[in-house]
Amino acid sequence: MGQAALAIVGATVAFCAYKALRLALADADLHLLGLGKHKRAAFEGKVVWITGASQGLGAILAKYFAGFGARLILSSRDASKLQGVKASLGLGDDRCLVLPFDLLGPYAALEEAAKKADAAFGGAGIDYLVHNAGASQHAIAAETSSDVTDELMQLNAIGPIKLTRAVLPLMLARDKGRLVVIGSMSSKLPSPGQAVYCAAKMALYGYFSTLATELADTNVHVTICCPGPVATGSAETPRVVYGPNGRIVQNNTGSSNRHDPARTAELIASAAAHGVDEAWIARHPVLAVGYIFQLVPLLGWHLLKRVGPKRARAIKEGKDAYAMKLMAGGAKGGVASS
Repeated sequence: MGQAALAIVGATVAFCAYKALRLALADADLHLLGLGKHKRAAFEGKVVWITGASQGLGAILAKYFAGFGARLILSSRDASKLQGVKASLGLGDDRCLVLPFDLLGPYAALEEAAKKADAAFGGAGIDYLVHNAGASQHAIAAETSSDVTDELMQLNAIGPIKLTRAVLPLMLARDKGRLVVIGSMSSKLPSPGQAVYCAAKMALYGYFSTLATELADTNVHVTICCPGPVATGSAETPRVVYGPNGRIVQNNTGSSNRHDPARTAELIASAAAHGVDEAWIARHPVLAVGYIFQLVPLLGWHLLKRVGPKRARAIKEGKDAYAMKLMAGGAKGGVASS
């Protein structure tokens, strides 16, 4: 083998080793990480409408965008909590509008909210609508009630779709806007112990990915963000998720494999600013399993069929369902508790 060929082989090996190392340390897909953080002025003066903004990731996103000069519209059902978020940001009415409404309400109410958002800040229009409202689930499919099924589908899929239908004509009339969808890695692969949540997020992904192709020749665009588990919640403000028959307090927020909320917000904002179509935001093992399902589906199915029963039981028992030990242990391995 000549020196040139050896050099090519060496460069290829080095490149592959570099990519493997980056993937091993990654907390998002390599394309998004390669783009880097958004520019400082990316959101200066932009109107960012965030649903589910009264707590959790929504409130963290509000703080993040406010720090980069955005004008915010904060929405959820709870007006008092929204006012608390606004006060914590220290923004006046010229920078922040509280716009409470019920995502599960009648379509006419969604249309009215969309018109108010479009007319905010002197009729500036909506630059980014961040579809963040939603709820998670910790319950196996066989035990999930029909009422919980209906509400999860409405909150995580039907509501955002209907709100988009109300907003879309306004964005198209202004010939601008980006729909930033906070989906889930559950839209990309099975999620044992969260079947209805997974179904709703897959429906959300299906709608918005299709919408993105329909809007490709306009200046209205779609960014679908697929986070893995995020470490929102605390001892003072625990997460509330859906159990088999209704909402329950979920105390397992401290898993070492959950994504840092502030970092999640930064990556979501960067995906939106860079105009990324789809972004995966997760730590291992969730990120690794996502790549396996994408590249080697047969292996992905084999892996999740091995760990699926134990993961479902871990979620049912309130244990840590994202532990590396669980993924490595398979059907015969142990389950790490929270």
